[in-house]
Amino acid sequence: MRMAPRILIAAVAVALTLDPAWAQAPLEADAKGYPNRPIRIIVPFPPGGPADTITRLVGQRISEDWGQAVVIENRAGGNTAIGAQAAARAASDGYTLLAAMDTTMVINPLVAANLPYDPHKDFVPITLLTKTMSLVVVRSDGPNTVKELIAKAKGNPGKLNMGAGTITSRLGALQFAKAAGIDVQLVPFKGSAEIGQAVLAGTVDFALDSTGTSLPLIQSGPPSSTKSIARWRVSTMTWP
Repeated sequence: MRMAPRILIAAVAVALTLDPAWAQAPLEADAKGYPNRPIRIIVPFPPGGPADTITRLVGQRISEDWGQAVVIENRAGGNTAIGAQAAARAASDGYTLLAAMDTTMVINPLVAANLPYDPHKDFVPITLLTKTMSLVVVRSDGPNTVKELIAKAKGNPGKLNMGAGTITSRLGALQFAKAAGIDVQLVPFKGSAEIGQAVLAGTVDFALDSTGTSLPLIQSGPPSSTKSIARWRVSTMTWP
């Protein structure tokens, strides 16, 4: 029996946070007519990825509801630590928000020494924006099933490149490789937008990527009527 052509490897969440000093006095802020000027939301990823897209959609709705401009600022790098640091150092006035995720608040404190922010002291949660899943993706001219991918990797030990973005995705990718018993090279990326392009260009043989970036490439890719066009399509793999 074949499963649906989507392989769940990891789940991540994106949430909005702000400085706790401002959150402790919401009534005072309301009395001052908050918000009375533009709001900045820091996204710790490059433009074009799922976190960036979701935050821009939410920012647009906030702007419409509150009548104030919402500025999206991309501060990628350091496994989201650069963006988190910028948000933590901003004024405690409620006008700088952070689109954080599990990597920012959970994984980084566990694996990174001298983290430039404290997830417990520097931020308080506002709301959960979304949850997403990751897929193992290949180009349409690559393996059609996980079994084929594993066989190809075992036949070429150490030669296949595997792309992944955040620490969460990298851990999931390494866990997949370990469970499959394959020797592949992990290629780290700053965000999903870069991963999608790398798969399309053949820079990596396969990748662990979010549905937000992968599915549009899968659904809207050009038809594989010729070999050259086929290389620009992405497909998910099914369990045998």
